[in-house]
Amino acid sequence: MITYSVQTDQILFTFKEDINFETVRQIEIKVREIKIPEQPTKLVIDLEQVRFIDSTGVGFLISWIHPLISRYQIRIINSSLPVKNILQICKLDTLVEIA
Repeated sequence: MITYSVQTDQILFTFKEDINFETVRQIEIKVREIKIPEQPTKLVIDLEQVRFIDSTGVGFLISWIHPLISRYQIRIINSSLPVKNILQICKLDTLVEIA
């Protein structure tokens, strides 16, 4: 599902499954349970294992990320080309860096 770790210079969330209508409720519950520390201020979202994201998944990412952008420098990494294209079409790249 999701792993979470605080490293010296960043907070890392690793998503280990697709983010879609079928999985988003469990993912949202897990993510909302995590108390994100104030430091470090870099938050990285690793999507390497996400092969597919639908509109429900994008909506979840936006609703989760939006309140955090005032406190953290957020970056999405390792997304496949199809996932990256969907995130860009949905203008998520205007909120955070997609590497």
